[in-house]
Amino acid sequence: MFGVPEVAARLAFRGGTALYKLHLRPAARYSEDLDLVQIDAGAIGDLLDAIRGALDPWLGAPRRSTKEGRVVLSYRAMSEGPLAMPLRLKVEINSREHFSVFGLEERTFAVRSRWFAGSASVKTYRLDELLGTKLRALYQRKKGRDLFDLFVASQLGTVDPSRVVESFQCYLEHEGRRVSRAELERNLSGKLADASFLADIAPLVAPRIAWSVEDAADYVRREIFPRIPGEPWRG
Repeated sequence: MFGVPEVAARLAFRGGTALYKLHLRPAARYSEDLDLVQIDAGAIGDLLDAIRGALDPWLGAPRRSTKEGRVVLSYRAMSEGPLAMPLRLKVEINSREHFSVFGLEERTFAVRSRWFAGSASVKTYRLDELLGTKLRALYQRKKGRDLFDLFVASQLGTVDPSRVVESFQCYLEHEGRRVSRAELERNLSGKLADASFLADIAPLVAPRIAWSVEDAADYVRREIFPRIPGEPWRG
């Protein structure tokens, strides 16, 4: 897809798949859905045509849906091989966040398989900013994978928690929102008591990865939350 010049020029790659394809390798968990951001404001129809021109020959025609500030292409196909399995791929294009906090960068992504071989230059966000959007996701949705991703990235030793928080706050301000340290701490505490939050990540983690939700929660409580303005939660 990023081998198509129009796609490569107009879209930036973020989300869990961007983390594990471009920054955190080998991948610590399964992630294949594509989260893309329209770099500059403008019509998106021809861009969707370019994406479909790259993917439809492989996956067939997608189901298209539109949310506020987002367009989603949902593909369904069958895997090849003696045991065919149903495959799903979601391509989501964010058409309202036309900014970056620390600037975009380009990374080369290469694929070598029996079906395809090639490489492309991919625009993406710097790691601290990707993690800032992960922190936003941890706050706004109920998926344990967001906590997992923040923890795994921290093991690199190159993550700057202050920059993670700075980008998190910029994205919330763009939405017209603010959140205090106490709100974040209360929010996470409630999710840690929710079985669905914990169950989300279990089937996705690579077999070689040793981690615990307690260690991950301790990391964000110790290194991330104290950098958020406000008093700590007293709960």
